[in-house]
Amino acid sequence: MSGPTLSSEYASPTPLQVRIETHARYSEHPDDPIAAVTALLDLSGDESIADIGCGDGRFLAHLAQSGHRGRVIGVDTSPAMVEAARKIPGVEALPGDAERLPFADRSICRTTARHMLYHVPHPVKALREFRRITREGGMVAVAVNHPQTCPRTRDLVTRRAHEYGLVPVEELTNTVNSDTLPEMMATVFPDVQVHRFDNALVFDRPEPLIRLAEAVFSFCGISTDNPHRPDILAAVTTDITDWFTAHPGQVWRDPKGYVIATATVE
Repeated sequence: MSGPTLSSEYASPTPLQVRIETHARYSEHPDDPIAAVTALLDLSGDESIADIGCGDGRFLAHLAQSGHRGRVIGVDTSPAMVEAARKIPGVEALPGDAERLPFADRSICRTTARHMLYHVPHPVKALREFRRITREGGMVAVAVNHPQTCPRTRDLVTRRAHEYGLVPVEELTNTVNSDTLPEMMATVFPDVQVHRFDNALVFDRPEPLIRLAEAVFSFCGISTDNPHRPDILAAVTTDITDWFTAHPGQVWRDPKGYVIATATVE
């Protein structure tokens, strides 16, 4: 048995896909972070775009399918994610580390890093890499969550994990968030613009909330091979089911949100 790690969390795209689909379906207000980032990139259609920490490549798929003519390239540390992104027509995908990117200096027109900087050991070093690979006049866009995104759900899971001596893993939950990112960006880029998006998840029945809760297990210290995982899932399932039984007609509301910080490279 081992504790959760960044590589184990992203060994399969399924938990990530569950989280993305949950946010798409159960947000209190319409929430399309892909469209939000794209709108800020000021694209003509010919730019080369590198998405760092590309996950399963759905952001790059959106660009390719919407007719973007320039190169769209994903970089990820997870072989499973690189493989998933490579299957998308028109998308290139490379294994790589955000702190040592596989690109020449000033070779990319737009560099994006969406909801991944939390997992980087030295985030400022990664930001310097984003600046290094981005052409003069090009743009870097970084998205990170608020520090208290979906706290009710995470607290519920964490309480059950604590019963088995499990705690959140620092590698998966460092201090990069919407409060700290602007200052970090300002140490690397002279002019940073911050765009804030506030929202919440709202559930009127237990099943989708249970799926989300399981999809954040690794962030709460529960690895896929932990022998207590089935017991924790059963307890969390009971907690959530009991809450809806005790609150008929009410919804489970969990605040969330993120910022997108953009900077033009000089």
